[in-house]
Amino acid sequence: MADYILIFLAVVLFAAQFAFTRLYEGEVKQSTVAALVLLVVIGLVGALQYLLVGGFRVELSPVSLLWAVLMAVVMIPYYVVSIQVLSLGSLAIYSMFMMLGGMLVPLFYGILFLEEAVSWGKITGTVLLTVFIVLQAVSQPATEKKTTGWKKYLFFALCMVIFFVNGMTGVIAKAHQISTGAVDEVSFTVLSCALTALLSALLLPFAFLKNRKKVAGEVKQMLRLKPLLLMACVGMAGYTGNYLHLIAADHVPASVQFPLVSGGVIVLSALVSTFAFREKLSTKEWLSVAGAFASTVLFAF
Repeated sequence: MADYILIFLAVVLFAAQFAFTRLYEGEVKQSTVAALVLLVVIGLVGALQYLLVGGFRVELSPVSLLWAVLMAVVMIPYYVVSIQVLSLGSLAIYSMFMMLGGMLVPLFYGILFLEEAVSWGKITGTVLLTVFIVLQAVSQPATEKKTTGWKKYLFFALCMVIFFVNGMTGVIAKAHQISTGAVDEVSFTVLSCALTALLSALLLPFAFLKNRKKVAGEVKQMLRLKPLLLMACVGMAGYTGNYLHLIAADHVPASVQFPLVSGGVIVLSALVSTFAFREKLSTKEWLSVAGAFASTVLFAF
C-alpha cells in the first residue's frame, strides 16, 4: 500500500512540474534563452537533491559519463521545445503527448532491441493510443484564441517532437542501466543534471552574439524572484517525483507502475489545465485524455 501512495505522490509532483513550467512560460518571454536559463537552474536543483539523497557520494565511470552527456544533450532541445509548445496550446495535451512518448518509445526500444515480451495488452494499448493521438491531430488544440491557423499544426508537430524526445530520455536511462560498468541511478542522475546545467550555461553566451542588449534584458527578467522560484519548483517537483518513482520501482512491477504513472499524470494534468489555468478542452480532447488513460492501463496486461 505504501508503494502505491508513493506512486500517487509522484503523479502529483509530475503534474505540478508541468504546471510550474506553464507558469514560468507565462512569466517570461518565450525563447531559447528562457529554456536555457531554466535548464541551468533545474539542473543545479536536481544535482543538489540527488547529492543529498546519496549522502554526497557520487560514483563515476566512463560509460556512465557518456550516457550522462547524451542525456544532457537530449534535455536541452526537450525544454526548448516545451517552452514553445506551452506558449501555443493546452497543458493537458502537452502532458499527454509527453507521458505517452515516455512510455511508448522505451517500450518499442525494449521489444526491438532487448527482445522483451509482447502481450495483447501492449498491442491493444498501442493501437488505441495511436488512434487517440491521431484524434488530437484533427482536433483544435485548447486555448483557441492563441492557437489558430498554421499554429494549430505547429502545436501538434511540436507535441510529436516532445513525444519522441521525452521517449529518448527513457531509452537512454534504460540503456545506461543495463550497461556494463554503469554507476547507480542516484550517481547517474547527479551526473546528468550537472552536465545539463553546464552545457546550458555554455550555450547561453552564444545567444548574446545575436542581440546582446535584448538577451541581457531577457536574462534580467528571468533572474527576478518569482521566475527563479518557479524554476526551482520545476526542478524540485520533477526530481522529487523521480526519486519517489525509483523507490516504488523496487517493489511494484514496471508493467503496473509505468501505466499508473502515465495515466495518472495525463488525467491530473487535464484537471489542472481546466481548473487552474482555465483552459477549455473540447469534447474530442476530453475523449483523447480519457482514452489515453484507459489505454495505458492495458499495458499492465
